Amino acid sequence: MTDTLHIFAVTLGTDLRHTHLTRAEGLAPDLPPLTDWLGAEVDADEIELFPVRDLGDMALSDYVTMAFAPEDIPPEAQRRINAIKGHVLMVPERALSEEPAPGKQAVLIASLPLARPDHAAHLPKADVTPLPRPAPPHPRAAKPGGLRLWLVAGLVLLLSIVFLVVV
Repeated sequence: MTDTLHIFAVTLGTDLRHTHLTRAEGLAPDLPPLTDWLGAEVDADEIELFPVRDLGDMALSDYVTMAFAPEDIPPEAQRRINAIKGHVLMVPERALSEEPAPGKQAVLIASLPLARPDHAAHLPKADVTPLPRPAPPHPRAAKPGGLRLWLVAGLVLLLSIVFLVVV
């Protein structure tokens, strides 16, 4: 079953807003009887209901594209979506208990297939191998100052022995 986004034009006398943002802000408005409007039980945590003017200069079809990622909006559906005035109700299919049968409060404008992630691939497990250990340093790869230090120490020791023997 592919997920579908149903877009409805509604007429309300208030400035009711119920979106992902308002829910994140902790706002919980008294919603109208959406079950009666759509003829199906509705999960209100999945829907968006707001005045189109809240989008400012953004076209409603652009908002739908950014917020819901439909696979494609045909040009005719795009024109109908952008013509909505007043309030819009966007209901993903997963938020409905059954196919919607809208009443006079909600007019179905478009039903768009939503892009779905492809989680069906079965990938083989990767071999887990230990990380390669760095090669041990070469015995002749001494620090440049270390060899010089040994030469100076040896020369001092040799001179000390010669001084003790001569004196």
